[in-house]
Amino acid sequence: MIGYEPERDYRYVEINRALRQAHPGIVARILDGVAERGGQAVQDPETDLIRINDEFTASVVLARCFETQGGSLRWRIRLDTGLVPDITIAVRMDELNEAPRDYYLLPSIDMTMAKLRLAEQNGLSLDAYRFETLDYLIDMVWRVPVSESVRC
Repeated sequence: MIGYEPERDYRYVEINRALRQAHPGIVARILDGVAERGGQAVQDPETDLIRINDEFTASVVLARCFETQGGSLRWRIRLDTGLVPDITIAVRMDELNEAPRDYYLLPSIDMTMAKLRLAEQNGLSLDAYRFETLDYLIDMVWRVPVSESVRC
């Protein structure tokens, strides 16, 4: 209001607040999707880790999009090194940080760094884990009765 322009862009504070509010909705979509496929997914209220089919754990991380000075888009992802989930579901947000752009299903066995910096294109070593929707994850945990899976 007084015309002061800070040297640093503080818009990220409001964006981070909105992402924290969006996080439960994305977790709910995962829980509901697993249940619809006959699986079981439960979120630990203390750690926020999702336990799927009592087989593996997943962490959901929303990655804020930001633009470099050169106009390129970037995302920073912090992997949970304390709880060590089996899979980190990294949600790259769109340019306005209003909706998911895509999803990275990052297995802990292949992730050796605590932080990742993603560009629009990341090469096969990372983009092999990129998916447009959560359908792959949901299909991966789909339960099929044994009688249907062993037809001769």
